[in-house]
Amino acid sequence: MRIVHILQGKANPNTLSGVNRALHEMATYQSRLGYEVEIWGLSASPTLPPHEREYRLRVFPMTWLRVTLSRELKAALATLEPGTWIHFHSVFIPEFPAIAARLKKHGFAYSVTPHNGYAPGVFRKNPWKKHLYVFFREAKYLRNAAWIHVVGESEIQDNLRIAPQARVVLIPNGQETLEVLSNIEPIKAERPLIGFCGRLDMWVKGLDFLLDGFAAYKAKGGKGELWVIGDGADRAQLEERAAKNGLQTNIRFLGARLGEEKLGLIACFDIFVLCSRWEGLPMGCLEAASLGVPLFVSRETNLAKYVEENNAGVVLEETTAAGIERALDHIQQVYENGQLQPMGENARRLIQREFNWEENAKSFVAAIAACGYPIQRATSEFPPK
Repeated sequence: MRIVHILQGKANPNTLSGVNRALHEMATYQSRLGYEVEIWGLSASPTLPPHEREYRLRVFPMTWLRVTLSRELKAALATLEPGTWIHFHSVFIPEFPAIAARLKKHGFAYSVTPHNGYAPGVFRKNPWKKHLYVFFREAKYLRNAAWIHVVGESEIQDNLRIAPQARVVLIPNGQETLEVLSNIEPIKAERPLIGFCGRLDMWVKGLDFLLDGFAAYKAKGGKGELWVIGDGADRAQLEERAAKNGLQTNIRFLGARLGEEKLGLIACFDIFVLCSRWEGLPMGCLEAASLGVPLFVSRETNLAKYVEENNAGVVLEETTAAGIERALDHIQQVYENGQLQPMGENARRLIQREFNWEENAKSFVAAIAACGYPIQRATSEFPPK
């Protein structure tokens, strides 16, 4: 069986994009299971990224109108053989409904991973434009999908509001077990060292709550430091907010870090924080847990159940600055009692048990098989050289 994943981008895992990283891993493990896997990326640049991959990556240009398809993409679609499964990633991509219409016309089935793109918070900005776009462009495309893949429980109802009769399949993101990098020197800091890593989107990631809650915690004598890894449009505003609260010496903005450097910094954290207003299933949290770092998460991350059931960190009961202040007080006590390290060990075991990429790849293929598609593995070496 040939599986073709389509996204806007190039599935480069060495970016801050969780969609790119998750797709790279899913395609890698599907390929390792013996299936013929391709990723088709839509991009303004034809250059292939340098990351190693075990699947075939093709990049197609986007047209100026976006709702029309490039000559190269049309030609590739014309070569699809019966039994090929097509899977779309993300939402609000103008080309996707056009591609889906061609697929349906020629008898191909497809599925979609919205990557939490229909969360209510997404519609906070330009709500009327987005609602109209979904109604006129994406609703039919979503309803015609054979199944919809979600990575977190909160996504299920968000998608059923648009496609009420849809078959929704929950398969979480996965994470390889990571070893703490021995070449990273332990970092001296006031403890506990609370760390965030991700896109600096203040509203989505709840970073306004985090900074204000951290300021209140410090004002009451809290001893911890906050380190922020990542970049984004809101970085300057966040730095200004930290300075306004007099936290220049207690919060460090480290900018975007990738690869081993990023993992080495995360491994130094005493606890990893993500207090998002909405999420699918955040890859940064999974990376931290795989390094043995306990998690401090809001319920909106879709990770609260896992953290609570496995004693793998602290769950934020109220996603507000006051809620974060109270939780940080608790984390301080847990740290001083020597209980954070056992939570980190639980977090690592949680990753091994619940977020296995190979098992997730098998679940994805099983969802295809449930639609009556053949699931024979490739008979020749793949990807082609």
